[in-house]
Amino acid sequence: MKEENNRQDETAPNDYLSKSFFEELNYKMWSTKGSRFNCDKRLRTKGKTSNVGLAIISAYLIIASLITVFGLKLGISQNALNFIITGLSILVLVFSQFENAQNYELNAKMHHDSGLKISELYNELRIFKTLKENPSAFEMLSFAKDITNRYESVLNTSGNHSRIDYDRFLMTNIEYMKRTNPDKVKHLNKKEIAIRYYWNVYGWHLLLIIIPPITFILMSLYS
Repeated sequence: MKEENNRQDETAPNDYLSKSFFEELNYKMWSTKGSRFNCDKRLRTKGKTSNVGLAIISAYLIIASLITVFGLKLGISQNALNFIITGLSILVLVFSQFENAQNYELNAKMHHDSGLKISELYNELRIFKTLKENPSAFEMLSFAKDITNRYESVLNTSGNHSRIDYDRFLMTNIEYMKRTNPDKVKHLNKKEIAIRYYWNVYGWHLLLIIIPPITFILMSLYS
């Protein structure tokens, strides 16, 4: 949670950090809930990609086994084919265990629920700031302590989102960020963020899909 707050402090617009505590908290809640919803979407997409990848690798294994069953001659030795079948079996086993351990759906729901809770707190803060007329110092202090404790409780009971989720939030609101604090977002590169995102979601699953057929083709050529 401290790491997440430090990250937001570093990239928070100056007009927030130079104003009141409520303005700073307003930005943290706004950016965190946006990042949590981005994380939810990313993990759900990654989970679907994982399922597709596992299905394709399993199909490779079945196809390779059928080649042996029907005795098809595809320019590859029986030993090489047995090696491919064994390798695919191990790959399916390792891939299944690793991906099941990620709990994409569960983690996605956790971040979505966290985003919803922070949205409620954010709305409370906005209502207090805009509709409460001339609150006393005691009212402001009591409200600030209460909402801060509840916000930190939400952060402590849910995992941190990834840096890519926060960067995508910044890119979504890039025009606003450029107006409020251009120095904090000038290092952001839209293409670089897109590459990191798509690699995170699709990268190594794609490699697992394309490597087996490439290996089969190369072994056919040189066997």
